[in-house]
Amino acid sequence: MLFVYLNSHNYHLYFYYLKCNDNNGRYYMLYRRIGDTNITVSEIGIGVWSLVTDWWGADTNKAEDIIRRAYEVGINFYDTADTYGEGKGEEIIAKVLETKRDNIVILTKIGYDFYHKEGGKIRQRFDIPYLEFALKRSLERLRTDYIDILMIHNPKMNAIKNLEILSFLRSLKKDGIIRMYGVALGPTLGWEEEGIEAINMGYESLEYIYNIIEQRPGNKFLKYEKVGHIIRVPHASDVLNEDKWPLISDPKLHRSLKDIKWLNEGIKRSLKLKEFASSKGMTLSDLALKFILSNKNVSTVIPNITSINELEKYVKVENLSILTEDDLKYIGEYYRKYYEDLNEDSIKETLRYK
Repeated sequence: MLFVYLNSHNYHLYFYYLKCNDNNGRYYMLYRRIGDTNITVSEIGIGVWSLVTDWWGADTNKAEDIIRRAYEVGINFYDTADTYGEGKGEEIIAKVLETKRDNIVILTKIGYDFYHKEGGKIRQRFDIPYLEFALKRSLERLRTDYIDILMIHNPKMNAIKNLEILSFLRSLKKDGIIRMYGVALGPTLGWEEEGIEAINMGYESLEYIYNIIEQRPGNKFLKYEKVGHIIRVPHASDVLNEDKWPLISDPKLHRSLKDIKWLNEGIKRSLKLKEFASSKGMTLSDLALKFILSNKNVSTVIPNITSINELEKYVKVENLSILTEDDLKYIGEYYRKYYEDLNEDSIKETLRYK
């Protein structure tokens, strides 16, 4: 069953009911338009990163099953990059969903040259000949002749300001090779100056970390209504996901980029928020996702999924009531009281990658 809903903020949400393979009956998936486009994506997306790399504890043997199930429950947005598994992420999307190409939205990223390693290390490259080469290889792995959203991967300011790169991306859109272009900010939290500059330069979409604890710089980006906002790490490296507690430092996992003291302090400060979530009939993990989706300018959120159980748990937040203005006011006050200095620590932590 397909319904169309136009809310008071004048943007479209599309949803339909899907049958779960459990005892909880039916649930629905909501869809949003990305920025100022007609590209429509599921509110919950799949980040292939967590399926084909060790950094989120993935079992790559399960990746195909998870992607297949994601499509079954209504997820149409798949975020990857050529460097994820050195092409494996793109290959798995094609293997599972090639026959569904017109029904899905693929975001991929280029800019890390893993084809020509120097001393075993990967370096960034944004020269046009390399970008052309990388794009061609991504298209081959994805078994498609177009990419919905192409992003340059973790560029520094000089690359963002480079008009030659922007002109190249615009020419790809004009030729129908891509539908939208953007910037993936990072590593880790990403930088406010780079994000604002990308928007001012005319990039159409951003991907970045944003969550209840780490609201800066995302709050500044989210003021731009016509830009696509793809949100990653919504659970703040699992601090806002009680099912993952206690958090253990593991050099293989992405959270190793965080100081273990930061993680443990974040959990300690989240206990009262967990009680608040419970009073709303939610888990803390649910609240983390509902908070992000409460912002009308968010296009989609990509929780880190490593199993079908996690996938179905996150999808079911679509059944939960939206947060009220009073709820959001409470979360805002909570952030200022308990999290703002942790957010500042994250910003400082990110500077080491500049």
